[in-house]
Amino acid sequence: MAVLRGMKRYISSSVIPLKHARCEGTKFMSAMAGKQAATVVGSTEGEKADVAIIGGGIVGLATAREIVSRFPKANVVVVEKEKHLVPHQTSHNSGVIHAGIYYEPGSDMARLCVEGARRMYEYCEKKGLPYKRVGKLIVATHEEEIPVLHHYYERAKTNKVPGLEILNSKQIRDLEPNVHALQALNSPNTGITDYAQVGLSYAKDVLESGRGEIHTGFEVVGIEADERHGVEIHGKGQKVVKSRWLITCAGLHSDYIGYMAGGKKGPTILPFRGTYHELKPEARNIITRNIYPVPDPRFPMVGVHLTPRVNGSVLIGPNAALSWAKEGYRFWDFNFNEALKFVSNMGLWKLVTRNPIVVLQEVWRDVNKNAFVREAQRYCPSLRVDDTMPGWSGVHAVAIDDDGKIIGDFLFEVGKAGLVLNVRNAPSPACTSSLAIATAVVDRATDTFDWKNWKRNSVA
Repeated sequence: MAVLRGMKRYISSSVIPLKHARCEGTKFMSAMAGKQAATVVGSTEGEKADVAIIGGGIVGLATAREIVSRFPKANVVVVEKEKHLVPHQTSHNSGVIHAGIYYEPGSDMARLCVEGARRMYEYCEKKGLPYKRVGKLIVATHEEEIPVLHHYYERAKTNKVPGLEILNSKQIRDLEPNVHALQALNSPNTGITDYAQVGLSYAKDVLESGRGEIHTGFEVVGIEADERHGVEIHGKGQKVVKSRWLITCAGLHSDYIGYMAGGKKGPTILPFRGTYHELKPEARNIITRNIYPVPDPRFPMVGVHLTPRVNGSVLIGPNAALSWAKEGYRFWDFNFNEALKFVSNMGLWKLVTRNPIVVLQEVWRDVNKNAFVREAQRYCPSLRVDDTMPGWSGVHAVAIDDDGKIIGDFLFEVGKAGLVLNVRNAPSPACTSSLAIATAVVDRATDTFDWKNWKRNSVA
C-alpha cells in the first residue's frame, strides 16, 4: 500500500547502541544498521495507516506483531520516543519468565502470566532466542513467613501454575546447598531469557510482515481524533502520523500519554528505581536457579533476589526506591516537572505515610551496599559483600490511585472518539505476559473498533 511504501526503511540507525538495550545478541541490530526511517508517516492527503501504536517497548511491539499476524491486510505504524527500541523497562529487568505465582486469582495478571509464560517458552524455542527453564525457589527463613508461603502456594495452584511443590529444609539444601531456609515453594516452570532480544524479535516479525513501520526518535506532543478524520499523532519537529485507530503502550509515561489520548487523569504512574548488583565470576556458582524471599503481600515488589542470566552472569536485586524522574536510573537523577507532579499527588503521600519504614529502608538499601546484600544473606548466608560488583539500575512503573493504593492488575481504557485504546497499567509480569497481553489488547480493539469483519489469520 502507498501509505507503507519503502518497507526496508523502518528503524533508524540510532537503534544500534546496545548499552541501553542490554541485548546479548547483535544479529538483528546489525541487520538494521543504516536503514533510515522517514520522519513523516502517512502525511500525504488521504493516506493513513490502519493502526498506530505509541511505544516501542515489548508490549507495544507484541501488539503490533499480533495485529499484522492476525489480520493479513492490516498495516501498523509504531512510534518510539527514544532513538532505539526497548529502551526502558523491557531491557532493564531481571529477565525472569514468571510462572504466575503471586497474582490475584481471576485477574488478567494471573491468567495472562500463566498463558504468557507458556507462549514465551514456545516463542523463544521457535525463534532460537536464549532461554533456560532454571526454576525458582521462594524461601521462608522465619516461622512467620511459612503461612504466607503457603498462601502463595494455594494461590498459584488456583492460577494453574504447573509443577509446584513445598520443600523442607533438607530438600532445599539438596537443590541449593548454599540456601538456608525452613521451607520453600519450588516452581520448576520459572525461567530466564533476555527480553531485549525478545522485543527486538517482535519488531523483526512486524517488519518482515511487509505491513509494519517502526519509527524511533518520535516524541509525541499531541493527539487528535475524530470519527471523520481518524487519528493524528503529532511529534516534535512537526512529525505527524495519521491512522484510523490508535493503541497506546507508553509504559512509564502511560498516564501522561493516556490522558493526552482522551483517557482518565488517573491512575498515576510512579517510577521506582531498582538497583542490581552482579556476582563476581568466581561467586556465580553460589546458586543455580532463581532464589526469592517470601514477599510482603501488601506490596508489588518481590524483594531482593538472586537471578542467573542467560549470559552466565548472576544478579542480586533489585530494591525499590522512589525515583524523582520517570527515567531516573541514578540516585541523583531529578526532573523538576515530574517531581513537582509527584509531590502534588495526594496518592503518593498516602502511600508513603502508610508505609514510611518500608520507603526509608528501600532508600537506605539504594545507598548502602552492605544493607542491600544483607537482604540476600537472610537466605544465602555464605554470600559476601566482596562477592559482588556494581551492576545497573532499572525503573519500574507502579500505578497508584488517588487513595495511594497500588493497582494490582493490567488496566485498559478507551480514549478519544472511541478510536483510541490505552494500555494504562502493564507492570511486571508484562514481559513474560507480552504475547498474551497483545492478544488481549487486540481482542479488546476488535470489539471496540469493530474489526470483526477484517479477514483473520491464526496467530503463531
